[in-house]
Amino acid sequence: MSSIPSANPDEIRQIDIVKIYANKKCLVIDDFPEIRGSLTRTLKSFGVPVVDTAANGEEAIRQCSHKNYDMVLCDYNLGAGKDGQQILEEVRFLRVLLMTSLFVMITGESSREMVLGAIECQPDDYITKPYTTASLRVRLNKAIVRHESLLHIKRAISSGDYNTALEHCNQMIRQGHRYSGDCLKIKGQLHFLLKQLKEAQALYESVLGKKPVIWAKLGMAKTQIAMKNYDTAEEILREVLKEDERYIEAHDMLGEINVARQDNETAQENLENATRISPKSVLRHRKLAQLAELNHDDESALKSHQQSIKWGMNSCHESEQDYFNYARKVSDITKGNDSIESKTLVKQANTLLDRARKRYSDRPEVAVQAQFVETQLHVSQGKQDQAKKTAEKAKQMYGELEAPPVEASLEYARTLHIMDQEEEARALLAKLASRHEGNDEIMQLIDGITGEPISEAGKKVAARLTKKGIGSYEDKDYEQAIHVFVEALSSYPKHIGLNLNLVQTIVAAAEANGFKKKHESMCIRCMRAVGKIAPDNKQHKRYVFLVSQLEKHYPEALTVIQ
Repeated sequence: MSSIPSANPDEIRQIDIVKIYANKKCLVIDDFPEIRGSLTRTLKSFGVPVVDTAANGEEAIRQCSHKNYDMVLCDYNLGAGKDGQQILEEVRFLRVLLMTSLFVMITGESSREMVLGAIECQPDDYITKPYTTASLRVRLNKAIVRHESLLHIKRAISSGDYNTALEHCNQMIRQGHRYSGDCLKIKGQLHFLLKQLKEAQALYESVLGKKPVIWAKLGMAKTQIAMKNYDTAEEILREVLKEDERYIEAHDMLGEINVARQDNETAQENLENATRISPKSVLRHRKLAQLAELNHDDESALKSHQQSIKWGMNSCHESEQDYFNYARKVSDITKGNDSIESKTLVKQANTLLDRARKRYSDRPEVAVQAQFVETQLHVSQGKQDQAKKTAEKAKQMYGELEAPPVEASLEYARTLHIMDQEEEARALLAKLASRHEGNDEIMQLIDGITGEPISEAGKKVAARLTKKGIGSYEDKDYEQAIHVFVEALSSYPKHIGLNLNLVQTIVAAAEANGFKKKHESMCIRCMRAVGKIAPDNKQHKRYVFLVSQLEKHYPEALTVIQ
């Protein structure tokens, strides 16, 4: 248990605070040497014996990896490279700086994007420039006393001992400690982590019965979602956003509720709201791209893939797959389109593929995957000769890999499928399926590449959803049928039967209720996935009929197969 008294930090004798500083090792991160020197001298005057410095993010993360710092003072804007938010995100992600260390963000920036993004990463304190030595002392004193008082709880949490942390919280609450409010907040989080949902609910009810604090409302909403009480959770979150729409967590949780209700369109709207408020979260942009794909919103999907690349730079969540997701999407939406806009998109996609090659030049598997995606872009533009050349080179490069990663193998299969080499694609996917049996995530990717699922489980799911959708169609509940087929295509986007089922349902809905713009985009996506069906295909007769119906109701959908 900490020896720090429970009195107001303003009333604690400076000599007591100096004793705290005397046991701390501190890291100062700033790109200006004079500021690093000034903060070093200031901290030493406060009583800190060890003060190291770093001029940039890479240096800071490296130092945190080799030394256990008790306190970090980090400027937000560090010039080129990682900013303070990305440093905090990465040291927490890598667990080289645990919550047992104090992280204080210092900045002269005041933009909405920076402030909300930094707050989302949850630094222990946030100090704005300009500051004086006296004002810095006051802020750090308060932060360090609070941190030291809760340190035993943070240590238990960091080691995964949630029950001990809970006991410490209860003890401080019983004592009426100055930081008992912080302990209540931590206690609610601990109940959630321990899956003690009824206890968490009771705590939040108790707190909210006295004062409608936002943290308790958000905690209650999170608990209600876990208990699947979605209506209650939504009501609470609406209250929070009515008070202030900038609570990012509320938008995220509303999106989570919408997904649980299979309302992906509203989920996308909520995540779009969150990204407008705080645009730097790579993980949120990726999630938004997935939702946009499910909603047949090509424009938003493309934008989200692009944002994932942009904000992934210098982030611990950076991934080469963002480049391929973007280029692959361009290949998809420009298929058969030779407009200036399409050519511009293809040029940009190829530029990003080149950037990926250079950025990951030490990883040959990235170059292989880039080569396959480049082939897909050639096919989309009707450049068959170039596609054959790049495909041959890609196959050769793939064969030179000692152990091809699953991502490269999947890209190989996608390329074979796009080049109408269906048997070869399915043979490759069958090998991958046997190798990764039991990995649901990989199996879902495998099942979604060609016209029919590979796995038995995938075939059963597709059959079940097909039967369900047809049932709704026969009952003339077209909206429900569309919903079912869209759900099925989210897992099996190339499935010919499902795509034609969705087109047939939309045509029937158009005859009953007229044209709908969102249905047009769905038809475009379906016909792009299906392409031209050969006369010897069992679906050809049906395909010809649906083409004639699309000419009447959604002629724009036919431009992608001409």
